[in-house]
Amino acid sequence: MVLWALLTSVSGFSLPKLSSLPSAQATIFLDFDGQTVTSSVWNSGNTLVCAASGFNDTQITEVFNRVSEDYRPFNINITTDSTVFLLAPLTKRIRIIVTPTSNWYTGVGGVSYTASFTWGDDTPGFVFPDRLGNSPKMVAECCTHESGHTVGLSHQSSYSNTCTLVETYNSGVGTGEIGWAPVMGNSYYKNLTGWNNGPTPNGCNAAQDNLSIITTQNGFTYRTDDYSDDANNNPSLVTVTNKSFSQTGIITTPSDKDVFKFDFATSGKLHLDAIPFSVGANLDGADLDIKLTLLNAAKQIIGTYDSTTLLNALIDTTLNAGTYYVSLQGTGNVNTT
Repeated sequence: MVLWALLTSVSGFSLPKLSSLPSAQATIFLDFDGQTVTSSVWNSGNTLVCAASGFNDTQITEVFNRVSEDYRPFNINITTDSTVFLLAPLTKRIRIIVTPTSNWYTGVGGVSYTASFTWGDDTPGFVFPDRLGNSPKMVAECCTHESGHTVGLSHQSSYSNTCTLVETYNSGVGTGEIGWAPVMGNSYYKNLTGWNNGPTPNGCNAAQDNLSIITTQNGFTYRTDDYSDDANNNPSLVTVTNKSFSQTGIITTPSDKDVFKFDFATSGKLHLDAIPFSVGANLDGADLDIKLTLLNAAKQIIGTYDSTTLLNALIDTTLNAGTYYVSLQGTGNVNTT
């Protein structure tokens, strides 16, 4: 089946032109400035004139940052720039239109077609901010959710111990900083959200591995690992200048570790705070719960640091002169593995 969509811009105001990974071919375009859509699969084939989102630059940037962080492990570019989108291969791109023009499709915060990312005809998905309280957090969760459908994902559900369906859209567990929900469920009301390996509405044993589907069915996979996983294999040397240092990186997979080497000429205090990317106070919008492991020159573990109630991890200890290694990885908490 061949599906055709004709898309033209209906407004020309300026908005932030942002891209999370410009080198990537695969592209998700968050379209905030209005769009005319004529498509055989939307609105019974009748033309849709979609109004602009109504979001200001600050709100657009927050949505972009939240969605970019959701897709950070993958070799895919999240962009608000239509020029970047149009240069991407047809079978490796999707447009998500953020619009309050929603009366043509009732009862949902957004809608898209499963696996349409690779259709090659620019059939878009939609997110309706008017249905989401015009909240950047909720709009971002919906953008990730709907684009998640386009890269092949179904909904994530929750079941009882007796395999009875509890929620078609798994709303997660917990509260505060480590409150968690799967992004393909209902992640509007939890801080820590992400891709999940769990059941779908098809049954409690119908597990869906989000990461595997995303990285095998859409023409892109994970980003190249940025740091060594092994203290014995070329760990990254951290340079301390004026008693301070800073290092950035990405945890790409559940098994990924980033290992760093420190050389201390004299004994003293090590204060190291590993902080996940976020968009606001209390690590709002962070997707990573961090665990740190401190090793001595012999690669023996001398300390493990993993707060049960916080997403960041903190080392605050005194060390003798010598060589040390710090391993950083994602970890679980009481709400999620």
